[in-house]
Amino acid sequence: MPLPARESFRPFWPLLLLALLVFPFSGKTYGQSASVVGAIVDAQTKQPLGFATVYIAQTTFGTNSAENGTFKLTGLPAGTHELVVSFLGYETLTHKVTLTAGKQLSFRFELLARANALQEIVIRPDSNWRYNYGVFLKNFIGQTANAAKTEILNPEVLYFHFDPETQELTAEAVKPLIIESKALGYRVHFELADFKVNFANQQTFHAGYPRYEAMKPRSKAQAKRWQEARLKAYRGSLMHFARALYNRNLEAEGFNVRKMQRRPNPSRPPEEEIQAGLKRARALASGTITIHKSGEPEDSLQYWLRMKRLDKTVAYLYKDPIPYEQLVRPDASGDRLRLQFEDILNVVYTKEKEELGFVNQSLFSQRRAPSFQNSLLSLTEPYTFIEPNGMILNPHSHFVEGYWGWEKLAEMLPLDYAPTAE
Repeated sequence: MPLPARESFRPFWPLLLLALLVFPFSGKTYGQSASVVGAIVDAQTKQPLGFATVYIAQTTFGTNSAENGTFKLTGLPAGTHELVVSFLGYETLTHKVTLTAGKQLSFRFELLARANALQEIVIRPDSNWRYNYGVFLKNFIGQTANAAKTEILNPEVLYFHFDPETQELTAEAVKPLIIESKALGYRVHFELADFKVNFANQQTFHAGYPRYEAMKPRSKAQAKRWQEARLKAYRGSLMHFARALYNRNLEAEGFNVRKMQRRPNPSRPPEEEIQAGLKRARALASGTITIHKSGEPEDSLQYWLRMKRLDKTVAYLYKDPIPYEQLVRPDASGDRLRLQFEDILNVVYTKEKEELGFVNQSLFSQRRAPSFQNSLLSLTEPYTFIEPNGMILNPHSHFVEGYWGWEKLAEMLPLDYAPTAE
């Protein structure tokens, strides 16, 4: 049975990330609206599909098609978005669109009937389902205070598979997950495209298409609590950072960004030498005497075990801030910016402290007081792109660790969230 993974992950909200991904942020595009109209039909019969769901991923912009299959989405923000079309029994269709303020795009979407690929999984008993579901909740919903107030309403649609050879747990959902956040006041319909926890390299990855619905507060007091909780979740988040970077006001927004490098630990012998030393020391402990060429006695087993426990790398943090020109540059395709940098970004958010759950997540770590939120961002590809709304376009292009790695879906907000509008 697998063990929990380290809190680092590659997020993917394909509209985003998570794809996990408007708001009046950039005066050039936001504040003016675009629209999308069209029809949804069966790809084989060409018959209209009424009451299909059409939405912009990771936003509150969505609608259902009429009985004749037609739909219209209005009031959409300009920019690049992931348009998602889903209907029960059909393959989910996604299409990246670039919207221009004041313009309307028209589409005809033809959906393919879903094959019964999951039928075998549905009927297979899973004695470890509860345990695997617990791992899923930790790595998908998270372990924050908000996560404790977040519930998956239809967990029975989830099926898991653990591969003992790769030490990887994967999950599939036969229907969209319905997730209710009592902390932030959202109901999220999540089309799960991919989920995996790799216990060998201690990384997690999840991908999908979330659609947000703002819940109706029961009172003004509850509305105020949701407003405050959303603002708290936004502050210091990856989306907040990406927006601040796009607008080149990182320091004013509370972000301290420095370059970090990981280099081999000079105090740790090479892995081959450690393994050879362990082998010799264990042989000596079993009664076999090993003599060095120098005639000196072999090092102890305790020494080589201590060397093995040393970190393979050490971090070197640069003192000076990174010029914006070494982080982002204009792109000819439009308002988006190219995100390109070397090594690792060490990002400290100085306007909010860590949650106690993050500080105390390890039973064996030394207790300390909460400090500023510290996260790491690295690129897995030469470059990627960011939109004014804080979306990092390619979910496979980056990797987060530290505080951002600990925060999961329970902290995520729709891309149309605007702190100044609440």
